[in-house]
Amino acid sequence: MNSRATKRPLLPVTYNVAHDLCFIVHDVLVQFLVSGEASGAFVASISLDGPAEAHALKASTDIFEWLDVSGRVKDRANILKTIILPAVLSDMLHCIYEALQSSRKGKLNVSYILLRKPLQESLFVLESIALDEMEFASKLTTDPLRLRPKNAGGPEGQASRIKLVLEAIGATNLFDANYIAQLRYVKTDDGFDGVCNKAMHLFTEHPAIKTEILNINFIFSDYESKLSQWSYLYTRLPYLLIYTLRLVEHIAAGIVPTHPDYLDDISRRIAAGVLLWGRTLPSGYETAPLIQFIAETARQLETECASKGWRSPTRRDLRRMAFSGAVPGESAADVKERYASFARLAELDREAFLKASAASLKTPTSTR
Repeated sequence: MNSRATKRPLLPVTYNVAHDLCFIVHDVLVQFLVSGEASGAFVASISLDGPAEAHALKASTDIFEWLDVSGRVKDRANILKTIILPAVLSDMLHCIYEALQSSRKGKLNVSYILLRKPLQESLFVLESIALDEMEFASKLTTDPLRLRPKNAGGPEGQASRIKLVLEAIGATNLFDANYIAQLRYVKTDDGFDGVCNKAMHLFTEHPAIKTEILNINFIFSDYESKLSQWSYLYTRLPYLLIYTLRLVEHIAAGIVPTHPDYLDDISRRIAAGVLLWGRTLPSGYETAPLIQFIAETARQLETECASKGWRSPTRRDLRRMAFSGAVPGESAADVKERYASFARLAELDREAFLKASAASLKTPTSTR
């Protein structure tokens, strides 16, 4: 038998739209890290009250101990936020990138193993910063174990906590706190916790995910099993990744404000991707929170188009918008010029940072 004749494609085309949407979100977050690093956004500054305080800081062997002794809890929180956000986000994106690449190759067990930490632990840390950066800094400097998800009070506690996050980031109409908590922390058929645990462990004993008789988790997955694993991954992961993006944008606004035109451009791209993805949801995988998310995204995009005099986007418009941010009827030349203007703004931000850094070297009452 010719093996080539029976070999199936790795990632079925059915999931291409969802796969691309996940990578659009991933790439936007990567660009945030790259541009933030280039512009110096992840370098925190503190002002000192004269030469005596500057000398005390210089003599200290631990800046965080000095900040604590000096009662500078706000400076401590700001510095930690500025350091932790890019570090945790970078780690998350490495995991997500490899998970998506593994999925494309049909290695679903690897994908689910890689997603467990970013969805359960890394997101929890970012949520902690968004909810109360002072409390986050206190926990990190005194007892980091308090930043583990299990300390939130179970799924109910997680849901209450996520509800506060959604209120803080202004996304209560888009996302459902109970559903986000379920997807991340409940061992159920509709939850990453169960499937990620089964991918990680050969045998599981929790009643909801107990290994079947004469089976070993994920080891004997045939093509039909992989289709189910792909379907679940690509109907749930975009929802959580876009929640992550909104959360990161909220935290980043307190570190380095992003030009509103660029944020609008990214928002349109994501919205278009969501509407294209929504049309690909397989039967049986729709849920009320997902349907609400897609409907609210469509409403927001339609409202923006109407308010700016653009026509209602067609399917072709949505495809262009998802990959270039192009508005309905916008020429390729105008899209190119808009991105050139974003590049110029980024360069101006970088020049401003370099000037501020040079000035701080000449000022004894400022340190970086």
